[in-house]
Amino acid sequence: MNYYKVSGDYHRTIYIWLLVMTSMVLGIIVIGGLTRLTDSGLSMTDWRPLLGIIPPLNNSSWQKVFEMYQLTPEFKIVNRNMSLEEFKYIFWWEWFHRVFARMIGIVFILPLIYFIIKKQLNYYLCQRLAVVFIFGLFQAFVGWWMVKSGLSENPYVSPYRLTFHLLNALIIFSMLLWIAMDYKYEIKINFFSKPFTADFYIFVSILLIFITIASGGFMAGTNSGQSFNTFPLMNGKIIPDDYHMEDYGIYNIFENTVAINFNHRWISIFAFFYIIFICFKFIKFNDEYISSTLVYLIIFFLTLQVILGIITLLSNVYLPLASMHQTNSILLLSTLLISYHQYKYRKVKHE
Repeated sequence: MNYYKVSGDYHRTIYIWLLVMTSMVLGIIVIGGLTRLTDSGLSMTDWRPLLGIIPPLNNSSWQKVFEMYQLTPEFKIVNRNMSLEEFKYIFWWEWFHRVFARMIGIVFILPLIYFIIKKQLNYYLCQRLAVVFIFGLFQAFVGWWMVKSGLSENPYVSPYRLTFHLLNALIIFSMLLWIAMDYKYEIKINFFSKPFTADFYIFVSILLIFITIASGGFMAGTNSGQSFNTFPLMNGKIIPDDYHMEDYGIYNIFENTVAINFNHRWISIFAFFYIIFICFKFIKFNDEYISSTLVYLIIFFLTLQVILGIITLLSNVYLPLASMHQTNSILLLSTLLISYHQYKYRKVKHE
């Protein structure tokens, strides 16, 4: 069954549009990571969906937004000696983050309306894009909900809300990439797989990367990456002291920086060996449903991810390395998603 209406040049144009949106969501995830790494997320203390795109245009405006920031716990507790020029640096990061998010909305809405008017989008594709739109609106509210957590008493955003914001962005990215691949091949590929089939093992790899990125979100949200700058030992031990603190109980894995650091590094190592095993299995048996190029790309991004993670730890979370580590995780996820889709597509075509 053909789930997509194809009309000459429009098919290619819509496909490019879907890829552009996917790339922009990847971009906003990277920008969001840099906003967190530069501690810029709390510099804008209000949320104006439309007028928020207009930055301060004169000294008076800059002084006003700086005075608003001076009322926040972050300024009073962490940055009380910050100058106006230093404030501008973090402000521009958060401003660009928010404006780029709005640009994604424009790139989504305007072409969507045009293609609907031209009757180039069928009901099925409109349904899928409507789900993406709902997730996008939700993401905007989650972003402000996250920022608000650091504007009352605590000078830091909630790591729970930050990680939730990150995972929702990953879901949007994954949905758009999957829709783009479906559209390219004019087919509907079910994202889920039957247990213990070959494609199911790729699906598990994707889940492992999601879990690893989520644990990385808690690393970033609690600054746990700066608690231990050695690998593989932590304070000379494989399992460090204070991994489990009775006061935290079940929340050790979310709030204890020792546990967060330990869990992230060893979840990553487990994911590494699992995915390497799956890749070599595909290579050994010369599986016809997945191209060897994609398998080697997975191995490349996976190995690079572990190397970047280790040197980021050793560098005490040096900003460029941390950003590369975050960006590469999305590239790894993208390669796995493309491989998974290709495998299932070739399998369907063969059947």
